[in-house]
Amino acid sequence: MAHEFELGERWRATYSDGEWDTRLRNRLDAAGIDYSYTVKADPRFLDWANATRRGAILWWKPAHCCTFVGWVERNGQQYAAILDNNYPGRFELTPREQFVRLWAGYGGFALTVMEDPASSLPYRSYEVLDGSQ
Repeated sequence: MAHEFELGERWRATYSDGEWDTRLRNRLDAAGIDYSYTVKADPRFLDWANATRRGAILWWKPAHCCTFVGWVERNGQQYAAILDNNYPGRFELTPREQFVRLWAGYGGFALTVMEDPASSLPYRSYEVLDGSQ
């Protein structure tokens, strides 16, 4: 679904209100979009989404959908990186165990599309090591 800008604009214009999982799945079915989902707060679903560079939407915080961007490591601990559309450009990091517990409390829903995932993010030049180091 990467680079589906026209579909994204049409979707936002048509479905700009709140959503719930069954209605979202019905809309995706009607649009012919292949997806996978969970309603059980199963972290293995997010492990798979992370490993395949898909990310996922999920219910996070009371009555709010956010984007699970992936798992990140900081100081030997794994965190869920969440992007909230109310605060674009700022990732919320929550320790994995705490995240899974809270996510379950918010309903445990997550969904990702099954199309080819987006390309990996480019690295900043200072993050790339040359062969001399």
